Amino acid sequence: GDRIGITDIGNDSQYGNVPFILKNGKFEAEGKVIYIEDTKTHTFRAYYPYNAAGGILTATTDATAQQNQPAIDFLFASGATGDKNNPVVSFTDKTAKGGEDNSFHHRMSQITLTFEAGDGVNFSVVKPERYTLDGLLLTGTFNTADGIATADNGAQTGELTMNLADGNLTSSIILFPQTVASLPLVVNYKGQEYHATLTMPEGALQAGNNYTYTVKVRNKVLEVSEATIAKWNDIDGGEVNAGL
Repeated sequence: GDRIGITDIGNDSQYGNVPFILKNGKFEAEGKVIYIEDTKTHTFRAYYPYNAAGGILTATTDATAQQNQPAIDFLFASGATGDKNNPVVSFTDKTAKGGEDNSFHHRMSQITLTFEAGDGVNFSVVKPERYTLDGLLLTGTFNTADGIATADNGAQTGELTMNLADGNLTSSIILFPQTVASLPLVVNYKGQEYHATLTMPEGALQAGNNYTYTVKVRNKVLEVSEATIAKWNDIDGGEVNAGL
């Protein structure tokens, strides 16, 4: 099951980075149980995926990492409360009831490309094989305490090549938020390289956004749509029972 790391913000020396595991739609303590022993209201934060080291995690978003995207899809939730009388801590969006949004938010950025056949091109026989994006910062850190994912700004930018396996015409990649105005795109189709540029609408990849592009492969040229920016869906993390 999926594991999250939970911290009692006011009592992190006792309950810091406690692993909870998802079972039947609820998170259960994997070993250590969080008990609320005083009468105060306690505020909790949580992140995904759980890492025993906690703190600041380093990660890469290279082609190998893209094959296991949940491991780099860092999520963060905070502000959920519990007390002795209400020990169920709920990492959900409570704004509809006038409360706060305590759900899990995607802290990375996502780019989704959908490939379409344009004039003079027929995908029913041969589909695009792979694509490469260049100019990307592929390494960075995720701070499990504040949920901020940061690209290694001092690093060399590199390229990311993704195979379009099984004739898939839609592909998503997860990246660290970063300042970038445009990204060179190469699509390999029928042994030819087709070149185009993805333009970032905000001059950056922002945390929690999914940037969707339609890439039309035409005879000899690529046509790329403007990006559609959508909030990458927040995730209700369900309930966590703190203590019995």
